[in-house]
Amino acid sequence: MGNPHNAIYITEHRQIIIRGQVQGIGIRLWLRNVANSLNLYGSCRLLPDGTLQVRVQGERSLVKQFIIACKRGPSDARIDGIEISELPIDHRLGAFYVER
Repeated sequence: MGNPHNAIYITEHRQIIIRGQVQGIGIRLWLRNVANSLNLYGSCRLLPDGTLQVRVQGERSLVKQFIIACKRGPSDARIDGIEISELPIDHRLGAFYVER
C-alpha cells in the first residue's frame, strides 16, 4: 500500500452529542441512513438525559459532511446544539447501527 502518511484517505473518529428535540421523530434511523450513504461506521443511542450520542468513523471529508447533517437534522427535529470530540480510531467498528 506504500507509505500511509502519503495517503489522501485520512480516517477520523468523532463523538457527537446532539441536544434538542431528538426523541420520537426517527432521527436515529435518519442518522443511520446518512452514515450509510456516506460509507461511515459507528452507532447512535439515546442517553438517559434525552441527548443523542453518536459515534462516527470514516474518511475525514465524509465525517465533516455527516457533522453538517447532524447540525441540520431531519425536518421534524429541532437541534439546539452539538458537541464534537475526537476519539481514537476503532478498527472494530462496523456498519453504522442504532443501539437500543
